[in-house]
Amino acid sequence: MSEISAIGNAGNAIVGSVQAATPTTPTTTAVEVSAPAMDSGATGTVDRVEFSEQAQMLEKIHNLPEIRHELVDRVKDSIANNTYLTDVKINIAIETLINEVAS
Repeated sequence: MSEISAIGNAGNAIVGSVQAATPTTPTTTAVEVSAPAMDSGATGTVDRVEFSEQAQMLEKIHNLPEIRHELVDRVKDSIANNTYLTDVKINIAIETLINEVAS
């Protein structure tokens, strides 16, 4: 049971019609408004947008494909043919690991 009790008949309130009992009429008359005339001799202003180098770089990044499919396919083929791991790659990995541990 709720710890908050109902107040009076709040749960059973009846709402009347949302339409006015008598029609309403505007208190003022409508006024027609038009855009100001442009002076034929006036020069219009030109808006310009400049994007920062960071924004341009982000745009390039967003337009890149999620993955490089050709590289993924090439690596998959190398793994399938048991030619991915070479002595050179293993030596590079070992040297990198030693350098990271020594640092």
